[in-house]
Amino acid sequence: MRKVPVLTRRRIAWSIAVILFAAALAVGFGAWKGGYRAYIIHTGSMRQTLVPGDLVIDRPVDDGGYHTGDIITFRHSAGPDLVTHRIRTVTAQGIHTKGDANPTADVWTIAPSMVRGVVQFKVPYLGYAAVFFKQRTGVAAAVTITIGLVLAWGLFFPPTDPDPRPTETEQDVDEHNDVLV
Repeated sequence: MRKVPVLTRRRIAWSIAVILFAAALAVGFGAWKGGYRAYIIHTGSMRQTLVPGDLVIDRPVDDGGYHTGDIITFRHSAGPDLVTHRIRTVTAQGIHTKGDANPTADVWTIAPSMVRGVVQFKVPYLGYAAVFFKQRTGVAAAVTITIGLVLAWGLFFPPTDPDPRPTETEQDVDEHNDVLV
C-alpha cells in the first residue's frame, strides 16, 4: 500500500477541522436566527432537573403555547435577571411558576410577554466553560491553549519536504563548485 505524504495528511486534517468549525458556526447561527437562546443556570432552585453550571437552550413560543410542566426562562420584574423555573399553572391572570427544589411556589405571576422561551434541552456543566471564557483569565487561557496546540502540532508533525531529491539546477550548481587547493 502506498504511504500518504505527511503534507497531504496535514492538509486533509486542516480541511476537516475547518469544515467542522464552519458547520458548527452555520448551525449555531441558524439556531440564533430561529430565536433559540442559550442561558446558564446559576442557582440550585431547579436542582434534580437543572444544576448550577448547566447550559440550557430555549426556544421561543407563541403566547398561547405554554403548558403546565414546561420549564421556561423569564424575566419576573423590570430588572436584568432571568429565572428558569417550571410552570405550575397557566391562568387568565398569567403564568405561575415554581423551582423544582423550592418548597413553595413563586410569589409572582408572569405575563406571557415576560417569557423568553421554553427549555428544549440542556448541556450539563457547559455553562461553567461559558462563564470562564467570558472573563479575562478565560480569554488568556484560550489564547495560551491555542498557541500550545499549534506548537505541539509542529513538534509532533514537523513539516517535511515532499521530494527531498535535488532539482536539476541544484545538481548543476553542485557539479560546478569544485574547490581547487
